[in-house]
Amino acid sequence: MDERSRIERALADAFAGHPEGELIRAARYATLGGGHRWRGRLALRAGDMFRADAADGALPLAAAVEMMHAASLVLDDLPSMDNAATRRGKACVHLVFPDWAVDLLPAFLVNRAYRAVADAAAAPADCRARALRLLGELGGDLAAGQEMDLALARKKASETELLDCYARKSGALFAAALAGGALLCGADDAAAAALRAAGLRLGQAYQLLDDVADGPEEDSAYREAGRTTAYSLFGPARARERAEALSAEAARELDRFGLAADPLRALLDEMRGR
Repeated sequence: MDERSRIERALADAFAGHPEGELIRAARYATLGGGHRWRGRLALRAGDMFRADAADGALPLAAAVEMMHAASLVLDDLPSMDNAATRRGKACVHLVFPDWAVDLLPAFLVNRAYRAVADAAAAPADCRARALRLLGELGGDLAAGQEMDLALARKKASETELLDCYARKSGALFAAALAGGALLCGADDAAAAALRAAGLRLGQAYQLLDDVADGPEEDSAYREAGRTTAYSLFGPARARERAEALSAEAARELDRFGLAADPLRALLDEMRGR
């Protein structure tokens, strides 16, 4: 079974046993059956550097970061936030399910993420505790990043402000995936710190390239709403240059791991060519 299929199954298993109803249907709708699973796959590849059976060892963390990511997207799309209509080619959650289910959903997904790691039987208790602490920090970063995103919607953002916002959203998710997958598989604090730094830069680079990929039409809609994106702030060419520079910083953090990081580097190449 490939990485994406393993992550998809782990996500489905995380919802097993919960009473059927609108909430669990909303959770499946928001989480299953879409996306590249980059964050979960990063967790698996990072864990692989420290444990031979990382496909099992880091899988709970891979599922957890995907659930945290899904929770953040549900919030991003709300009328009080971005007021989006579609996500991954289908109607946003708040347009499909009752308001009460949508209100409960992010908290439900975040708590299921914690439980997935807490129940990771293949990891020692101290590894689970360190990974859970990281997820707690991720939740705080995502909330701060969303607040910053909304504040920047009311002004023209500077380069520093935009990249700081990206660091607390995509950057925090990538950092938690890499460091968390490694921690759950026995990495020490120094290794986790290096992976966290790499993930932060990779997440910023990913978001820059995502803005460029969205193109001028979506950027125009954002600008009409007073929003700043990498496309409008840098222009496509300079945004790509900034992304490459950030990716190079991340690569330097991975140098300490030598050949052991080659599978991770291969995944990063795949992400750049997405």
